[in-house]
Amino acid sequence: MSIISFWTEDTKETGQTSVAIAVATQMAIQHNKKILLISTYANNKEFDAAFWKPQVDRKNLLSFLNLNKKVVGLESGVEGLMKIEGTNKLTPNLITDYTGIIFKDRLEILSGYNGVPTTAINDFYVSLIKKATMVYDIVIVDLPKGINQLAQDILTISDVVVYGITQKRHSIDEYMSSRKDGYTAKMNNLLVYIGRYDKFSKYTQKNISRTTRNRDMLYPVVYNTLFSDACDEGVVVDYFLRMQTVTDKNRNTAFVDEIKDLIKGILFKIDEVLMKR
Repeated sequence: MSIISFWTEDTKETGQTSVAIAVATQMAIQHNKKILLISTYANNKEFDAAFWKPQVDRKNLLSFLNLNKKVVGLESGVEGLMKIEGTNKLTPNLITDYTGIIFKDRLEILSGYNGVPTTAINDFYVSLIKKATMVYDIVIVDLPKGINQLAQDILTISDVVVYGITQKRHSIDEYMSSRKDGYTAKMNNLLVYIGRYDKFSKYTQKNISRTTRNRDMLYPVVYNTLFSDACDEGVVVDYFLRMQTVTDKNRNTAFVDEIKDLIKGILFKIDEVLMKR
C-alpha cells in the first residue's frame, strides 16, 4: 500500500543499501506488515549477499524458528517478472512467486536486474512497484543515487523518501542546497538519516539540524561492524533476531535502537502523508 524509497543525491557512500536492508528486516520482525524490498541497481548482489550464506547447508536461527528461505532461481526475480509482463499476464499476486522469501508473509526481496539498464527496464520497475502495492503493505525501494530518470520516476510515486546524508561538509551543503531551491525543495515527504554516524564528529545531529534550519527530522545511524559483517556473510536475519534481546551494555544496542527510531519515523511519516491526501 505504501512505497518507501531510499535515495540520496550524494554520490559518496551513505550506507543507503545496508540501511534499507536493516530497516526492512527489523520492520518485518517488529511489525505485522507484509514487506517487499526491491533493489533497482543493475548487476548488484548486495541483497543476496546479506540474506543468503554461501554455505547453504549451514544451520542458523531460521531452522529453529521454521522460517525457511526460498532459493531464487535463474528465471526468478526481475528477469522472470519482465518475461511475464511481456505477455501481459503479470498480476500483482504473481509477484511473490518470483521473490526470495525471508520471513513468510512478512519479508520478501527482489534483487536488481542483471544486464544493461534500458528505458524499458526502468518503465517496468515503475509498473512493478505500483502492482506490488496491491499485495504488500509496504514496498521498500533501494534507488540509484543521484537525479537520474529511474530515480525521478519512482520518487514521484513514493509515499515517503528516506534521504541519506553523511557528516561530511559537502554532503550537508548539498542537502541544504537541495532543500532550499534544488530537487527536494518542494518535497513534503522527506525523512533524513545520517549514515555512518560518528558522535565525536563536530557535525552532530544537533549541529546539522541547527545549521540546516528546516523541519526535516534527522535520524543518526551509526556504523556497526557486526552488522556490516552480517551483510557480507548472509546472516542479517540471524543478527537481528539475536539483537532483539540485547542488553543496554551491548555495543550493538545503539545501532539497533537507531534503526527502530528510523522505522518509527517512517511509519509516522506514512500516516502523516496519507492524512493529507
